[in-house]
Amino acid sequence: MALPGPGVPLSLSDIQGEFGGTNPISLSEYYAGGGLVPAGTTGTYGAVPSSGAISIQNFYGTTNVVISISDQNISYASGGLSSATAGYRLTSGGQTDERLNNSYSNIGQWCTPTSQASNYEVFATLVYGSLNAGVTGAWLALSSTQEWNTFANAGGYETAQITLQIRKVGTATVLDTATITLEADALL
Repeated sequence: MALPGPGVPLSLSDIQGEFGGTNPISLSEYYAGGGLVPAGTTGTYGAVPSSGAISIQNFYGTTNVVISISDQNISYASGGLSSATAGYRLTSGGQTDERLNNSYSNIGQWCTPTSQASNYEVFATLVYGSLNAGVTGAWLALSSTQEWNTFANAGGYETAQITLQIRKVGTATVLDTATITLEADALL
């Protein structure tokens, strides 16, 4: 949730509530790119400084990064005429896409602001089924697009379910989790 704009009192406690931090609160904890405030954070009065003079005024209208993924059921049926692929990807540009055979469609945004996507990583766990593309069992940098697919040959059916977790690079705290079910149906 964004901090208020000018005209509303803003305190160090408000800034800590948005960006985290420890007590006692010190404004010097909140330089952009310093660990609590993402580099490039801007508000009503422009960019939050990364060094030098900093004041509470710099934080009017700012917001912390929001990470949001949701459970998805992605299914593609070819009607048995050809093979079928169902897939899901998190792009390095902060977007979420579904794959239905050879077409990708945007179904959301996993990182707001999208410019912060490269600061995060994803861990995929295969719950059941099989994937023909996508890495599981390791933290993967979201500075590159990460994708998971299941594939069925003509006359076949494949399904897979994965659980995804997203965290900031270099931290242990998982920020969001989703279960993704993929179904590729090429049955006659």
